[in-house]
Amino acid sequence: MKQSSLKKAAIFISTFILIGQVNIASSHQLNNSLTAADAVDHFLVTCGEMGNHHLFVQIDDLSVVDSRQFNVLVAKDKVISSATNEDGKSSAVLRVAGGTGTYHIYVSQTRGGEKAANYQLLYHCEDVDNDHLETSIFTKINQP
Repeated sequence: MKQSSLKKAAIFISTFILIGQVNIASSHQLNNSLTAADAVDHFLVTCGEMGNHHLFVQIDDLSVVDSRQFNVLVAKDKVISSATNEDGKSSAVLRVAGGTGTYHIYVSQTRGGEKAANYQLLYHCEDVDNDHLETSIFTKINQP
């Protein structure tokens, strides 16, 4: 009886650790905020691995302060895509096909307010099968 309980506990712990490692390995996210109506954050995401097909991007509203929504715009070479989240929800997923290199990401909001509104930017370099590849980010402009 005791051996069975220990075995179940070991399986549970192992599964929990494995799930945690998968989420860490496959997720790239950045939490930030905007206050001013004309504020824009600018990020550079680099996809350096051969075989990179596109950049996955999604914007989430972390704290619904008022009716503000976030807009994310992704540009690479001659390709530009954008999405806006519904209040309190995630935006549609963008998959911007641009191969390897640096993608420009701009985050703005539909209007400003006295309090900062928080967002989460999800981003991943991916191959044609949507498998995650090496991804790095650099904050170029971080406005209030």
